[in-house]
Amino acid sequence: KIIPKSILDIPKFGILNVHPSLLPKFRGPSTIQSFILSGEEETGVTIMLMDEEVDHGSILSISNLKSQISNLNAVRLEEKLAELGGQMLVDAIPKWINGEIKAVEQDHSQATFTEKINKEDGLVDLEKDKPETIYRKFLAFQPWPGIYYFSEKNGKKIRVIITDIELSETEELKIKKVKPEGKNEMSFADFIKGNK
Repeated sequence: KIIPKSILDIPKFGILNVHPSLLPKFRGPSTIQSFILSGEEETGVTIMLMDEEVDHGSILSISNLKSQISNLNAVRLEEKLAELGGQMLVDAIPKWINGEIKAVEQDHSQATFTEKINKEDGLVDLEKDKPETIYRKFLAFQPWPGIYYFSEKNGKKIRVIITDIELSETEELKIKKVKPEGKNEMSFADFIKGNK
């Protein structure tokens, strides 16, 4: 829900938001997933003063995540950003209340917006999609919606969820484990044997 101005104006010092991106980039509902999908290499946390628009308010503090983030899935990246955000908030609150920091307006011309993720977004095409695209989707869509493709057996389409995957330095995709529709997780090699 968008919090109305009548509520935002109640607290004397406004309402602060810990946002998991380097605003104005990646505003909206799928910040972390969209960052992973983008292939960009730097992200971080912004402490901002909330206003009536989504992730639009002025910035109090912004910091890059210093740790290695390549190959992190959405769950692990969220944990690291949350830890950084907590440290930043503890530092920012007293400074904001004491007037030691000023809110700086975002450069709205540089804003990028994310979309809500749907189950269908997890569909991949093993023949047409680039290996890096599939791998990024795998990282971004953990734990939900995951990634999957459709396989055909005896004229019937079955959904196959990819549960473990690797991308080599030479951009070669290796599917390690899958969960076919109605079955338990198995190695991809075993799945292929039974589904020539």
